[in-house]
Amino acid sequence: MFKNKWMLIILGVIMLSITAIVFTARQPSDNALVRAVRYVYTPMQKGAYLIQYKIHNISDLIVSKQTLNETISRLSNELKQAKIENQSLLEYRSESIRLQQLLEFNNSNLETYGLATARVIARSANNWTKTVIISKGAKDGLDENMAVITPDGLVGRLSLVFSNTAEVSLITDREAAVGAIFAENRETNGIVEGIGESEQLRMVNIPYYAKIDENETVLTSGLSSIYPKGIVIGTVKSIEREPNGILLKTMVVPAVDFNHLEEVFIIIEHNLSFE
Repeated sequence: MFKNKWMLIILGVIMLSITAIVFTARQPSDNALVRAVRYVYTPMQKGAYLIQYKIHNISDLIVSKQTLNETISRLSNELKQAKIENQSLLEYRSESIRLQQLLEFNNSNLETYGLATARVIARSANNWTKTVIISKGAKDGLDENMAVITPDGLVGRLSLVFSNTAEVSLITDREAAVGAIFAENRETNGIVEGIGESEQLRMVNIPYYAKIDENETVLTSGLSSIYPKGIVIGTVKSIEREPNGILLKTMVVPAVDFNHLEEVFIIIEHNLSFE
């Protein structure tokens, strides 16, 4: 009942307002009644205009916010696309530098070594054997026990050769063994063994009287039909005496980064020496 009463009052005020506005619109502006009506309803008109103005501003704000969100979304997508393109360019640049180094290494050895280039396409999935699969095989003239290198140093040997691919047994494999000498004291021979870690090797059978220092370079000795003499294996990390007291052993850091191995060279003429 109370609500209906107020609804009737509001409706009456609205009707009265409309009637007054229509009436005053038809009367001369200097009419006293017109002036009185306008005096009463001018604040209402201002209020109505203010409300309309604010509604318009709110509408503009909603539209502006929507436009802003669309702009932010568009710029965000463009930024993501730019990052992807930038990453691709960095990868192309890195590959270009790497391939240029391989080409220079290959060209510098054309007169001495028969080299084939291959790409690493797969890696062993276990921690015991350390092998990679390369993109060339018997059809490309590859054969088992050919030495595999990079411009940085020794990688390993071909352990299995298929028609179009081949398996490389890395020098970090637990079954790997390479005859080695120290770059400074070339009379000292030893054997570099894999210990199953891509970041470390072990050199054993070193005479206790050998004069060696940390960070000294370790090379292949050439006392093998597989590895030519003088290929860099790595550098000495630490030196210790064996329990028998008559031999030394060293830990060696490989020259090759096996975790980022992408391209390799296979020495086709494996009987040639690097010296």
